Amino acid sequence: MKKKEVMKKAAALLGGALAVWSCETTRLKTPPTYGGAVSEGLHEKGASGVLPFLIQETSDDESYGFTENNPVRVGGGREAGVRNEQRYLNALRGPGGQAIEYQLQGSCCAFKIPAGGIDNEGQLDIYTVTWRGRKEPLKLYLNMYEEADLKAPKGLAPAR
Repeated sequence: MKKKEVMKKAAALLGGALAVWSCETTRLKTPPTYGGAVSEGLHEKGASGVLPFLIQETSDDESYGFTENNPVRVGGGREAGVRNEQRYLNALRGPGGQAIEYQLQGSCCAFKIPAGGIDNEGQLDIYTVTWRGRKEPLKLYLNMYEEADLKAPKGLAPAR
């Protein structure tokens, strides 16, 4: 390899590392996506264009994500909450690594949001999730108003 080519590759790697570092340091509360990419402005209403979060663990808690009392807390609020829900769901796979399909079923379970703006009220979003070979869809409860460490619910797997 020529010296010029080596220098070009090194500069590209350094630039990419700086971009990832700067995004992560200015957005401390947002979990990383695969490759450190940022999905700002990418088809926020279309799930296929929203980059997934990087989820590395599966929860041991049977109720995590499956009940209104223990929803997945993706954060983002009214501004980025829907995108964070999509980023979370895009980071999940079926138990055998199958691609999942999901659909917003509706909202439920009103609760008070501290310093939540005009109405100070939020609701959980309920998504149905299925994959090839699964007869009945699962229901997942997601909270876009609070943040917590993200894990895959028991019975699902993180995309790797």
